[in-house]
Amino acid sequence: MFGFNVNGGDVTSVPGDNRPVVPLAHRTFSQWWGHGLLDHPPVNDTVMQLPVGQTTNVELACDKGATSYWKSSAGTTYLQDPNGDQNYPCPGAPLSQFHTNGLNDLGGCALGVSYKSNAMDVQPNDYTIFSVQHQCVWTRWTAFDVPAAMPPCPNDKCMCSWFWIHEADSGSEQMYMTTFQCNFPGATSTVPVAQGKVPRRCGADPIRGKLTADLSNCTTGAKLPMYWLQAEGNNMFEDPMTPPVYNDLYGFSNGAQHDIFATTDAPPTSTVPPTNPHNQTNSSPQPANPSLNCARKRSNDFGTADIKALLTKRSLRHAGHHVRNKRSTLGHRTP
Repeated sequence: MFGFNVNGGDVTSVPGDNRPVVPLAHRTFSQWWGHGLLDHPPVNDTVMQLPVGQTTNVELACDKGATSYWKSSAGTTYLQDPNGDQNYPCPGAPLSQFHTNGLNDLGGCALGVSYKSNAMDVQPNDYTIFSVQHQCVWTRWTAFDVPAAMPPCPNDKCMCSWFWIHEADSGSEQMYMTTFQCNFPGATSTVPVAQGKVPRRCGADPIRGKLTADLSNCTTGAKLPMYWLQAEGNNMFEDPMTPPVYNDLYGFSNGAQHDIFATTDAPPTSTVPPTNPHNQTNSSPQPANPSLNCARKRSNDFGTADIKALLTKRSLRHAGHHVRNKRSTLGHRTP
């Protein structure tokens, strides 16, 4: 992961604290693109392995010290949850630490890929989202399904990024982008990933009185990541209280994105973002799965805090979230 060992006092191209755990909002393009950390390459040129047709489990946490990589954290101390929950992403902190009020208030997160081996060559339109997890951020161990039809990376190295935009209900608005080197072991397909298009808001939204989805407004096929709320370089222009999210509201199915390949039979869609996105009410979008109405019982004594996102070779570290490649089945616990 780019910037994996950057700490709060380290000098980067962005003034002040630019750890990968710091959220992105109102930054210039060079400051948010790759988190402004592309000049801090992965340790030992590490490449995260994402076997095709399989599920990769990654660690998401609010602090590197709460992951398997705690020995290289600033505190060099393993942070354990006082309630003994090893799958809780932010030990000792309330749900607001990772910007949610419960399991039915999650915006989802995603992995995107560019088939370029040099991070400095990658541009925003080079990325295509290939895996989505609706239940994110919720657990430390988080599963991402990789499509079986992913083609091989050039020189066994692609550029990937982890993207997250949370719902509007808990904490200030921002987005997260953490870049890492990746590869797709077992890939044999010769069909390339298609150029992504800008996602559009098309799902049912009962909270705003929209009871049914408008499938005619969905972007079908390959989709770009959603770049939002920055000083420049955005492709999404929604109001801060109606954030774009990685779930059904924007046409992202849960799991591997199987419709992203160049031969996918999908009608053409416009790459032009909505021109009048601010005519929405200031209530948060309907969750992708309303049946998920559980909520973790945590004290809110800590108040709202910004979750962070980190990634590494195996560790897709999300804003304080480390992503580690591990093939074992993710053990979701009952909240």
